[in-house]
Amino acid sequence: MAVFQRGIDVSRYQGSINWPQVAASGVQFAMVRIGSSNNSGLYVDPYFLQNVSGAHAAGLRVGAYYYSYARSESAVIDELTLFLNALEGLQLEYPVFVDVEDSSQAALGRAQLTGLVRFAMDILYQRGWYAGWYSYTNFIKASLNAGELAAYPLWLADYRSQPGFDGPYAMWQYSASGSVSGVTGACDLNYSYTDFLPTLQAGNFNGYGSSGPQMEAVQNTQLVVFGAQTEYFYTANFNDVVGYLPVGRYEVTQKSAARFNGYDWVIFRYQGGEYWTALLGDRNRLETVSECQQQLSEARAKIDAARAALA
Repeated sequence: MAVFQRGIDVSRYQGSINWPQVAASGVQFAMVRIGSSNNSGLYVDPYFLQNVSGAHAAGLRVGAYYYSYARSESAVIDELTLFLNALEGLQLEYPVFVDVEDSSQAALGRAQLTGLVRFAMDILYQRGWYAGWYSYTNFIKASLNAGELAAYPLWLADYRSQPGFDGPYAMWQYSASGSVSGVTGACDLNYSYTDFLPTLQAGNFNGYGSSGPQMEAVQNTQLVVFGAQTEYFYTANFNDVVGYLPVGRYEVTQKSAARFNGYDWVIFRYQGGEYWTALLGDRNRLETVSECQQQLSEARAKIDAARAALA
């Protein structure tokens, strides 16, 4: 099969990631863990939103997954109640995958576990997320009825030179010991054979059904760009990129009433047109004109004081 894109998958175990370095290394997409559960119960991965935002800002396409321990429909609902809330307001270019591989689930038997995986994916679909399932070859053969899940995209884990799975799969995790610039330690490596984005857009999945953030008019507000990597867009969509903004100040006409796609957005004027950008603390910020005037006044006072001292 022809490879569409090359990617990695990450979670809290990779710590803070330098996403521009990841993108420069040739990685094109990232699968980000939403969360899982431990002895204290269900939790959202503390790096989830940071990784989604960082990967998007670096120009990567992004998908998500969660590690499931569910052994009943009520447990599936508990997991998704938490994880769907974490996904709220995001826009993703790859599916949301249910990671089913835990040995504790194998004792349920093929029929019951297959039904639970399908139950979870159906809930995701009902909530507007394009869903798939993840597992490794031996677990699938021993514990799942793959044919009953064939209508959903499979992200297959198999670290041999060629997968030993006979059925269809949309993505292949081919290594758990990859080395990628920008990531400390090992990370998983993946091939995607599918461009999911047209399907997501056509079906209004993964945040593409929304028209954009609710905007509010503002006055006396400027976008201050101090980082060289501030991208700007035709719409509040990371795939509608225009280019990079020069360092400087720009008149803002509107700002989002709430976060959309994980960001606060503004509409600003530039070269006779109006464009969008997301607010990123390390690249840009908003200032009111009165704040600018205050800073200018303070600067002038310091200059005057310095001149007086020299005199």
